[in-house]
Amino acid sequence: MSWAVWITGIPGSGKSAIARAAAAELAAAGDAVQVLELDALRRTVTPQPAYDEAERDAVYRALVTLARVLTAAGVPVIVDATAHRRAWRDLARASIAAFAEVQLACPLAVARARERTRGPGHHPPGIYAGAGRAGATVPGVDVPYEAATAPELVIDTTRESPAQAGARVAALARSLGAPGRPHLPSVTWTVWITGRPGSGKTTVASVVGERVHRRGVPVVVLPADGLLLEIAPGSIVPRRVRDIAARAIVAAAKLLADAGRAVIVEGGALSSDLETVARGLLEDFAIVELACPPELSRTRERAVRWNLVPCPVASRPCGAPDLGLDYEAPLAPDLVVFTDVLDEATAAQQVLDLVDRLERRAQRR
Repeated sequence: MSWAVWITGIPGSGKSAIARAAAAELAAAGDAVQVLELDALRRTVTPQPAYDEAERDAVYRALVTLARVLTAAGVPVIVDATAHRRAWRDLARASIAAFAEVQLACPLAVARARERTRGPGHHPPGIYAGAGRAGATVPGVDVPYEAATAPELVIDTTRESPAQAGARVAALARSLGAPGRPHLPSVTWTVWITGRPGSGKTTVASVVGERVHRRGVPVVVLPADGLLLEIAPGSIVPRRVRDIAARAIVAAAKLLADAGRAVIVEGGALSSDLETVARGLLEDFAIVELACPPELSRTRERAVRWNLVPCPVASRPCGAPDLGLDYEAPLAPDLVVFTDVLDEATAAQQVLDLVDRLERRAQRR
């Protein structure tokens, strides 16, 4: 486990400059850190943002999930995001053991002036230009900005430079725990294992992950269905919210790969659009489909959900069996494994053979 520091404040208060300064200070000391800049993340999860309440809730929940996943994998995180509702930052605090919040204090007039002269970056241009108009949703103007009630650090950005503030944030980060020094192997890869409910995804992913770990490779298994539920809770979820959640899983795989982790994504539907996003973002990426007749898959799924057979993941959520009526097979899987005729060891070995091919391809490149 590692730590996360969330820098919050109204648009234009200096979050990105301070986050970059803090990361540079830590990096200069040899401490690795991942900056989660929401405006940059949006390019993956919401390429055509609406900035309405439902979208913002999904995006911020996705941001919390990414921070939790990274810290659980030993990757320290600095979050650069307004998060105008305190509940989102409180969710991060509840989800991440070593967590701190940095509140930036900046008068609205100063923030407006900074935004007018702000240079290019990931942020949307002219944030305050449309504030106050019908339908506008600018935090601190059109929608309330809820400041932290008990932040670990408060910085007045009219009195401190980004370098000074960044040094204070870096010191706070160091007080949370050990520095981030992740092992960076020469090759990382991502394998997405999909298939109908009951086709054996959890079992195969668990076996492959364990065997890869024995090789000394840092590997993270991402349970896609659990992450989707974490980002988009509820039984009835709008399609665009589910799309945000699915894209966030791709973003998580990319961030973990950048931090030197191999990634196995277990479960989750791969639409043609999501497959395109994943292949465009992840360099060494492959899709594995576990093929199993629907009737056999449903029988297996019922057995696991009703605890008739052991499940390799003890925290698997219980409930009515998922019959997979909305399952969408990938258009171009890199490997198809027939789990109705292969045992789990043989199925896992086929996936490991694919992993070996990915590693050799990356080494040649």
